[in-house]
Amino acid sequence: MTENRNPNPAAEPAPQPQERRDAQAPAPGGTPEGAPETAAPQPPKRHSFPNAGDLLAMLGIFLVAQVVGGFAALLCGAVPFSRVGAMTPAETGKLLAVSGAVAYVLTFCGIVGYRRMRGGRGRIARFSVRGLDPVLLLWGLVFLLAAGVVLEPLLALLPAPSMQNYGTGLWTIVAVVLFAPVFEELICRGLVLESLRTRYGVVAAWLLSSLFFGVIHLQPQLVVNAFFVGLILAYIYIRTDSLWPAMILHAVNNGVAYLMMTLGCGSFLLSDLVPDRTVYTILYVVSAAVCAASGVMVWRTLRELGRREKKRDEA
Repeated sequence: MTENRNPNPAAEPAPQPQERRDAQAPAPGGTPEGAPETAAPQPPKRHSFPNAGDLLAMLGIFLVAQVVGGFAALLCGAVPFSRVGAMTPAETGKLLAVSGAVAYVLTFCGIVGYRRMRGGRGRIARFSVRGLDPVLLLWGLVFLLAAGVVLEPLLALLPAPSMQNYGTGLWTIVAVVLFAPVFEELICRGLVLESLRTRYGVVAAWLLSSLFFGVIHLQPQLVVNAFFVGLILAYIYIRTDSLWPAMILHAVNNGVAYLMMTLGCGSFLLSDLVPDRTVYTILYVVSAAVCAASGVMVWRTLRELGRREKKRDEA
């Protein structure tokens, strides 16, 4: 006798037809029927800040701040209104320092605010005491001096700035050797370079931030000279990941220029200071060799850093 193990076959659920199971089964790479569809992941959008218009806007902020700074210095009594147009060198230096301090603070705050409004990303600046390498600082100083000599034939073709606009005395030293290096490095190597680096990479940031640094000096001879000075200072900043070395070199560069001015040098050109043509030619050739070797090293280093950053961003 066999035992009936399923006395009530109707109680068992009937197996689903194969077609129904196939319809509910998800297709390879798909979702089950009736399940909510999920959108495919999209690549992150490339950030639009800063573009050419943003750089022009930041330049406009700088120019407006210069005007406001000048009026603010007069309103706070740095120099009496009656003395404008007939200021002594000391009064000119005081007006330069006070107006410069106001203008730099307004420029920095204005660009920071504009950057946030445009959704700018990245650091404002980098600081590290490890960047204070004496050998690198000495190389940077030699490179700055050599570049100034090599540029002389071009600078001689451009109108020279009037040294009377800077004045003399303690206030001028504060403006030229303290305020300018600190704030111009914060703005150009900090805000501008870091913003450009986030979007375009290290090489483009190096070039464009140096161009911005040159343009804010306004006078043709200063624009050209400041552009090449900016290339060296920007490289020092990128290489060390710190604004301290760039600020120090900037201060030394401005201090040397001020010293030459106070010593009565009518020109900053070595060709005017060294009358012997043979000696000048030797100095020029040596300077050109220093610039060529240093320029090749700078370019190779920046390209390698650019490749590393690109690989890191793609990872």
